[in-house]
Amino acid sequence: MTKPSYDISNVMDRMKNLQRFEICSQLPDTFEFRGKAPYDFKISDGDITVVIWAVSLEEAVDRVNEFLGDWS
Repeated sequence: MTKPSYDISNVMDRMKNLQRFEICSQLPDTFEFRGKAPYDFKISDGDITVVIWAVSLEEAVDRVNEFLGDWS
């Protein structure tokens, strides 16, 4: 049996350091709902606000951009 590439203490440290971020962005014109949404979000007047848990603001923005990039 091979050892997983992560250590449980690293996972626990990451969990302890998660922060809640609200990332606001302009909604892509081609955005449409398809299946389950991976994050909580609200849409208002062409803007989207995504609530996301991440270790840093940079990680949160990257994850939102990756999510919205599917429709850009």
